[in-house]
Amino acid sequence: MKKKGLLFALCLFLCISFSSAQAMAAESPSYSLSLTSNQTQVGSQVRVVVKGTHVTDLFGYEIRLSYDTTHLRFIKGTSPMNGFSVPAIVKEGQVVFAHTKVGKLPGDSGDVELASFTFENLLEGPAEIKLVQVKEVTSAMQAATVTSDSKLAMDITPKLGMVITFSDMANHWAQKAVERAASLGIVNGYDDGTFQPDGKVTRAEFTAMLVRAISLTSKDAQNMQFSDIDDIPQWAKAYIFEAASAGVVTGYEDHSFGADRLISRAEMAVMVARAIGLEINSDEAVSFADEDQIPAWALQEIKASRKAGLIQGRDNNFFVPDDQATRAEAAVLILAAYDNFQSANER
Repeated sequence: MKKKGLLFALCLFLCISFSSAQAMAAESPSYSLSLTSNQTQVGSQVRVVVKGTHVTDLFGYEIRLSYDTTHLRFIKGTSPMNGFSVPAIVKEGQVVFAHTKVGKLPGDSGDVELASFTFENLLEGPAEIKLVQVKEVTSAMQAATVTSDSKLAMDITPKLGMVITFSDMANHWAQKAVERAASLGIVNGYDDGTFQPDGKVTRAEFTAMLVRAISLTSKDAQNMQFSDIDDIPQWAKAYIFEAASAGVVTGYEDHSFGADRLISRAEMAVMVARAIGLEINSDEAVSFADEDQIPAWALQEIKASRKAGLIQGRDNNFFVPDDQATRAEAAVLILAAYDNFQSANER
């Protein structure tokens, strides 16, 4: 009997020890800031991402940031997570942004990108953005607050006439537009100093370019449910969800986004027309030689883009709506949209 009691006690001790070891081995969640767009000149924008590591069952959250209001202006916050975002509350140099999933879904675990925040550089000099805290909510509605000392220090510089050139753009028909778009931080080249103007553009890449160029406004609370969300590259999620919540991009009939699909000229024209809010007039003439080949879902936006001078035809005035767009064509179109948007907001 005494022997059985000792065995029971030993088993109990081992179980308790094992549970304690598991608890000690489990990493506590932590949150940090990082820059995804580091344009430090006055008038340019910086994009800051909040990331979590060792997160467990994150169903919803509330992020609190502080920032230097003398040098920075808060523009917007978006989340790449499925669900519903509450519009950011901005007061006295602090931003409070909340987001939650909806329905009977599991929370996210592991390393998670929570949100992206965009700021405009107002004045030259040192500036700081700090992550104050993150309030976590699990799918079981259990809440916890994690404080953070993560911060980003920037040195905002005067606005200069910066020119970026590419080794393969000399005498190219789109040279000036591509170099200007690159100088504005809208498009990027490759590590070898080339732009590769004839390369193709994916839907994710074009969406990112467009969001960098145009300050979008959410039409409705964000509630995006793309069926292939796990296939969207992490770097592109914030851009895609920002564009989706503004009504600029939608999924296909199967509810997928198709981030890696090459974008067509028709898709490109539609996205730009929506982004800058072009007026749609169904009586407008298209005046492309292949008008009968333009799909009905894109026709009105292509008409509006043509009237605004944003798009042109290819050889013999053919628009070729289903052809895949090149990097040069994408840069030229987005720069034209940028100029149109800036001009409209100055009136």
